[in-house]
Amino acid sequence: MKKLIFLTFVFVCTTVLTLNASELKFMASEDLSYDDNIYLTHGDRTGSAISSTKIGALYDLTVPNSSLKGKFTAVGGYNAYQKHNHKNGFWDALVNAEFGNDLFKVGDTFLLTSDPANLELTDREQRINNKVYASYRTSAKNILSLGFKVSDEINKYTTGGPITALDRNRVNVGAGIYYNVSEKTSLLAEYTFTSLAYNTNHENNSNGGIVALGVEGKLAPKVTGEAKITYNYRNYNHDKAGYDNYGDLLGYNVAITWEPTSKNLLRLSGTRDFEETLYTYNRYFISTGVKLYGSQKVMDKFTAALTLAYENLSYPKANNAGIKRSDDVYTVRPEFSYQFKEWLSAGVWYQYRNRASNAGSDIHYFNSRAGAFVKAIF
Repeated sequence: MKKLIFLTFVFVCTTVLTLNASELKFMASEDLSYDDNIYLTHGDRTGSAISSTKIGALYDLTVPNSSLKGKFTAVGGYNAYQKHNHKNGFWDALVNAEFGNDLFKVGDTFLLTSDPANLELTDREQRINNKVYASYRTSAKNILSLGFKVSDEINKYTTGGPITALDRNRVNVGAGIYYNVSEKTSLLAEYTFTSLAYNTNHENNSNGGIVALGVEGKLAPKVTGEAKITYNYRNYNHDKAGYDNYGDLLGYNVAITWEPTSKNLLRLSGTRDFEETLYTYNRYFISTGVKLYGSQKVMDKFTAALTLAYENLSYPKANNAGIKRSDDVYTVRPEFSYQFKEWLSAGVWYQYRNRASNAGSDIHYFNSRAGAFVKAIF
């Protein structure tokens, strides 16, 4: 299925590229910052100056006399550390290509990053993530419409060590029915089958599903997004001494944007879901998070923004000390930027993060980062 989706995507995009390229832009940015705790440790804190240099290309395309559109983004860069750069410096990259219209989409997203797939681990971990996806939905002009979606996602850690036991492939196949209150607003009921297959840690292979009820589209005047209540369940294919073979969870998925004017917006997002783990006697932990982002423009040049985030990581099985581990992670990030030209902007930012855990002080950490950046799109 993955190969079929990818080949179809490449063929369609290659065809469209020969038809019409509406816009091609390039970007470059430089971010200089200082992090007072680069290893995210509780005790022996190490600080470092960091230089993050990125370049990229943004490419939009359209098919003449149709609703078909495509978007291509490629951004890569190097992160240099003043402290032990031979150990800490790393490359990162994002490549995304998508093609479709209001009824169907097909695309691929590739990510090279130093962040783990979740916040469970304190040290950075280099990993590759690639997700191929496709979706189709019948017209929203009818009272009822049907939708189908499929994706194949790979996570692979390249730094070696125990973390490679989380190398895995996840396949999602889903369908939904939508009651269209209007062409822009729908009530929905969805079901997605999920399958996790590990490269080496086959004991954690599982099958499961996600049932979702909610609403999406235009939720109110100047408010768009989606809000879903979910029920997740997972069956593990192999017995493992001390571990549960079944897990279920009542969760949510929210992504809502309120944009009262062209100069300000407020975005609320959050999820409650399973995440994979290697922590004592646990196949997974439950991640419950919420993020609030707001921005305000002044005279079309100056923008002030603030991000507030909270996440709880909860483990269903106790560790060797009889404690069911629970971590609370808080993040605060203000940012100020100035648009000198349509193509040139610069700004400053600060970020504070704190993690508190009941599983021991060595898991707790806090760190502060501050930086300045300049960005050009031409």
